[in-house]
Amino acid sequence: MRRLSVFLILSIFILSFSSVYNIKIGETSFGTSVLIKVDPQTYRSISTIDYGVVYTVDATTVYDGLWFKNYVASFTVDGSFTGVLKAENDGNEINFVYETRYGSKTSYKLSGGKFVILDNNFILAHIERLLEYPIPYFKLVVPQLIFNPSKTEFATGQASLKKNGEIFEIKFQDESIKIRYENGKIISLEYPGFVKVELKE
Repeated sequence: MRRLSVFLILSIFILSFSSVYNIKIGETSFGTSVLIKVDPQTYRSISTIDYGVVYTVDATTVYDGLWFKNYVASFTVDGSFTGVLKAENDGNEINFVYETRYGSKTSYKLSGGKFVILDNNFILAHIERLLEYPIPYFKLVVPQLIFNPSKTEFATGQASLKKNGEIFEIKFQDESIKIRYENGKIISLEYPGFVKVELKE
């Protein structure tokens, strides 16, 4: 009984600091993203996308100001674990490791720790942190692109953040994300290809 009480209290505490978003193409919903502030330096995002199979990314990022220190993202397909991506940033070098469910590992090192992390799986925690510590120009890293041989060269680069009223725009490579941000909270995002992410009422 005591364990149940503790679990319920923790669940209520976590839910009180979380936001749930719908992921849509046009007006068709195909997933959700949950943003949880675990503590002032730790954010967790859980994205669930249904492409006919259910693809889930559960990511936790620990920050030091704008720059991330640790990042862990686990991936499942239809509830089956497929792999985990980890990154550690000591301020001088970032070490990335991707491990499959079979135990094989691939690693990658990136020099310089002053990178803004921005995963490409609706990990809203990364955008939220950037808007809390806004800077106009920055180096960006997209962790999952690192381990895709055809896209590794696009995993890092210069990006910009601009503000027009309540709308922020992140530009990276030839793409942009438009974000409505009000009262310290992401309200909606617009990605290329008519993809929208909207806060549930």
